Amino acid sequence: MKQSLWIWGLLLIFGFPILTIILGELKSYLQRQDNPLQEFINNLQKIVLPPLVILLILQKILHLQNLGTTLQILETVLWFSIIYTAFSLIKVILVTDEKQYSWQVTIPNIFFQVARGAIVLGVGTYILGEIWKLDLTQVVAALGVGSIVVALALQDTLSNLVSGFLLLAETPFKQGDWLKISETEGKVIDMNWRAVRLQTIEGNVVIIPNGVLGKETILNYNLPHPAMGIWFEIGFSYNDPPNKVKKILRQALMETKGVVHDRGLKLISTGSYDDFSITYRVMFMTPNYLSSYKVGNDFRSRLYYLAKRHGLTIPFPIRHVHHTKLEPVNLEDRPQKIAEYLQSLPYFEGIECEIIEKLALDGEVEYYGLGEPIVQQGELVEGLYIIEQGCATLAFQDIRGRQHTVARVSKGDFFGESVFVSDKTSAVSISATEDLQVIRLDADAVANLIAERPLFTKQIDELIDARRKTLRQLRGLERGEAENTALDRSLTGGSILDRFRSARNRQDA
Repeated sequence: MKQSLWIWGLLLIFGFPILTIILGELKSYLQRQDNPLQEFINNLQKIVLPPLVILLILQKILHLQNLGTTLQILETVLWFSIIYTAFSLIKVILVTDEKQYSWQVTIPNIFFQVARGAIVLGVGTYILGEIWKLDLTQVVAALGVGSIVVALALQDTLSNLVSGFLLLAETPFKQGDWLKISETEGKVIDMNWRAVRLQTIEGNVVIIPNGVLGKETILNYNLPHPAMGIWFEIGFSYNDPPNKVKKILRQALMETKGVVHDRGLKLISTGSYDDFSITYRVMFMTPNYLSSYKVGNDFRSRLYYLAKRHGLTIPFPIRHVHHTKLEPVNLEDRPQKIAEYLQSLPYFEGIECEIIEKLALDGEVEYYGLGEPIVQQGELVEGLYIIEQGCATLAFQDIRGRQHTVARVSKGDFFGESVFVSDKTSAVSISATEDLQVIRLDADAVANLIAERPLFTKQIDELIDARRKTLRQLRGLERGEAENTALDRSLTGGSILDRFRSARNRQDA
């Protein structure tokens, strides 16, 4: 007995002052570091230690266990001090905002309140049962009956509470995320047991009860990553070629700051043919929800000026009603324009206007888009093609399936010269490398021109001589292999006139 008395005496005489000094120095250090734990240490020193020491002196030194109510009050004060100090600790460790230290834990506000409630419930049960010796079974029974009444009276409140727990347990969003719930969009600024608070882009606060939230579809703009996609639609005139429009849209995307090029899908497509315009759809990514407004605005502004500079038309709905007598459409202008263009070409010099006009009567204007095939290697050619606008590529595929570029042709050039032989099969494939406008001359009309105008034939021969040389080189790579192809019968050996006459002789025979 005396030995335990001496031990407790030494602990209280020396241990309490030493512990007080240690806690004081630790509090000073935390204050200098501006550490939030300083409040917990201060409460531990000034609120918990004094009643604890007094209680130990009464019980261990003076052996006054029979003080009754006085001792119970003192113990109750001690435990309330512990609750208050524990609150200051969990307030620092469990945070509802962004954490400032690595040892902090970010949780929703509802879980923070649950932790505080659990401490109060656990310590309160101990105080009532162990200190004040109350029979808690009757209290529990009373609470059981009362809980039924409360549950019936507070159905909506309990629904919000349960829904809140389920949502937070699933964690479909967290504080700071941008959400779309029904028609409401906003950033999560608070989550508690009853409701979630969203702050809209205008700065207003929308409060959505958890019970309602559990029944709605939630769109989280921060998942799976903060980058956000934008869909944009715009109409351009039917007179603007789609490939040109898409090129301008792509340029506007590349020049707009804030567009995320290394994440997500970027899409530029022809959406629909509407009453006044062709609608194009564009989808691109921005860094996050907030930046999508600025990036979208910058893209629309830049696109406007790009469209103006490149002569694109953004039409608006307008309707004019004209009362007029309908007349047949005059198609005479088309052959005239074809004839004028043919007369401007050097290899048609010296040919009478009447012959060119007759050639233009059977001519057709055709349009091709980027990448479209015009003539396939080994297929029949329908006529001689003369380029009016755009560019095309002539390519030869060898027996190993490899593609070789033979020539690139542009405005004023021609292709399809294999029409000058009897079978009219092409030795090369021709495809448009940009939007292409060509005049297709009738094969028989061109054949007659070849037979009647040797000078024209000579000029054509000179222009395709480079293609012959390229094709001969490609044939040389395949020497020793099958050479009796359309290539040999089309663009190699002899002039066009010689081959044309040979083909006519074979037909006559």
